[in-house]
Amino acid sequence: MKQTTYVVSVLLLAAGAAHADDIFIGADEAKALLGKAEVRFVSADPEKQFEQGHIAGSAVAYSHDLQILDDVKACKGLPMCEPAAAKAIGALGIDDKTQVVVYDAGVGVNASGAWFFLKLYGHPNTRILEGGLATWKAHGGAVETGKAPAIAAKSFAPKVQWDMIANVDEVKKATGDAAHYLILDARHNLEEYAGKTLLSSIKAPGKEITVARGGFVPTAVFSPWSKYAGNRSAEADKPTLKDSDELKKQLEKLKKNGYDAGKTVITYCHVGLGRGSFQYLALKKAGHANTKLYVGSWAEWGNDAALPVGTQP
Repeated sequence: MKQTTYVVSVLLLAAGAAHADDIFIGADEAKALLGKAEVRFVSADPEKQFEQGHIAGSAVAYSHDLQILDDVKACKGLPMCEPAAAKAIGALGIDDKTQVVVYDAGVGVNASGAWFFLKLYGHPNTRILEGGLATWKAHGGAVETGKAPAIAAKSFAPKVQWDMIANVDEVKKATGDAAHYLILDARHNLEEYAGKTLLSSIKAPGKEITVARGGFVPTAVFSPWSKYAGNRSAEADKPTLKDSDELKKQLEKLKKNGYDAGKTVITYCHVGLGRGSFQYLALKKAGHANTKLYVGSWAEWGNDAALPVGTQP
């Protein structure tokens, strides 16, 4: 039986590693795409940061603004209901034929959120610029300042990849099913996990609210995204994620907290599309097959008084 379990675990890890292929694109390969009609570069950083410098011709879609709390609740845990997502993606000048390169300053957290958003709604060709804007500049990529250019909208029809996400009901189930689930809190700030820091999120377009309660999802293990990051300082020519062997070591360390290759691992942060999606990518690269992102994350959980809050021992 032990041998069978080992073989199954190896197969699951191999399947996860294969799924992680082709997520990133190098700066030199990306440079060759600039200016082509069916290519769209998208900055996932805040607009003010975008205006200070971005890849020439880019659209901008700040990753944290892609999660709308009312939509998360109304549409089975999606960051936006499908019609809203279709409009948001189309407004970036993206359809199924568009080759998309998302990027941020170089850390990769925001880029992971925009990547996840597009992949979740079924976009077939989205990649993350390895090393982000810092590496792009170092390789002589064209940069400009100012607001995003006017972009002609395209038609995009979402095809939701439901296996990528866990909604609040599955997370509630996971808190009482340690045999089949592990929940990871990707927030790097221990004060957030401990409930001492309260952050905001977008409840509805144009309406921002601060989360009502601090803390963490019961049973969630504090496992900051930064443990998996290869370029926390956004330096040129550094990898977004640590190499596969280093990431696997992180999974080995989690075994004391209940990690097993056969479990479904659910990761979350504050709004999902950022630190949580970054950790999702890291788990995939490390070879974990059954990975899901709780998009609602603490913005949803912390604003629902009916849900329990984890307490530190």
